[in-house]
Amino acid sequence: MPKPIVKSSQFRSDLDRFLGDAPLVGDERQEDYDAFYENIVSSMSQPDVINKLYLKDFVDLSWQIRRERLILADIIRLFQKEVVLDLLKTAYKKLSGPIESLTTVDRFLGADREAQRWLGDPAARKEIDADLLARGYSPSTVLALAYRKGAAEIDMVEQRIASYEIRRLMALREIERRNELAARQLKKSTTRLIEGELGAFKEAAE
Repeated sequence: MPKPIVKSSQFRSDLDRFLGDAPLVGDERQEDYDAFYENIVSSMSQPDVINKLYLKDFVDLSWQIRRERLILADIIRLFQKEVVLDLLKTAYKKLSGPIESLTTVDRFLGADREAQRWLGDPAARKEIDADLLARGYSPSTVLALAYRKGAAEIDMVEQRIASYEIRRLMALREIERRNELAARQLKKSTTRLIEGELGAFKEAAE
């Protein structure tokens, strides 16, 4: 999972820490959460104690939404790779010989190597995409097949995202009732930060 695009700082106060631990899992780091927190709230005027309660919920839920969206992107990429692997077993022309002359083991091993290259090597992806396209499988077709293949897993993540977004909206509305400008600033800064990270992640994947 990519790290936030900003450096960590000591922005969070003792009160912030009193409000609860950061919702970290896996290899997520406190300093990354702190930087994420700062980027969201730094444009706000100093919030009062009540707003800080809702602000902590808002940031925590934004962090969890960020995590789930990155997970979703990874899941889709992995299912794309599975679709490419299945297609390569029967459709790819560069497995060291005519497909009908290869043993099942050779075909599967060769396809697996090429699918790994498709996932991790942009140049190889373009080459393999071109060969698959010539056989009627465009990148958009591969993506559609990946969504169908991973429908259950994708739906589970999207449901979690929807749940977090509803809860975050409730926190934002409470902040908005007390300070409409602060709520607008929060929404804008959070969208910019998360979408920026996801964009960087997709570019790195491509």
